[in-house]
Amino acid sequence: MSQETLKVVEAMGDAWNAADRDALREVYDPDVVIRVPEGWPEPGPFMGLEAVMRQWERTRDAWEEDTFELVGDLIDVGNRVAVRLIWTGKSRGTQTQLEFTAIYTVRRGKVSYQESFWDHAEALEAVGLSE
Repeated sequence: MSQETLKVVEAMGDAWNAADRDALREVYDPDVVIRVPEGWPEPGPFMGLEAVMRQWERTRDAWEEDTFELVGDLIDVGNRVAVRLIWTGKSRGTQTQLEFTAIYTVRRGKVSYQESFWDHAEALEAVGLSE
């Protein structure tokens, strides 16, 4: 995995956890496409930077606090990175945790495509790997 690709994915996670929407906007390609896992509250796909940012803003605004936590190591797949995550959202005594694996495609220093899967093995299979 190139250091540049790794830094882009790390910067995205740091921006999310810091609630820094401007920094988050900077990691995405203007033509980014985001596909969320089946059963996600808003089905997507989200196409283009503005649509993606609106979706993330709706997600952030629904919770008083939310974070992503890395589970295991980043998995190098050429210009793609597979990341197993736990997303935790907290609001007024309510808490939810969702575990999923996201695959980020990085081109020209920006995330151009993201697809997420509930099943880690299925995500690995989508990039030609197995557990």
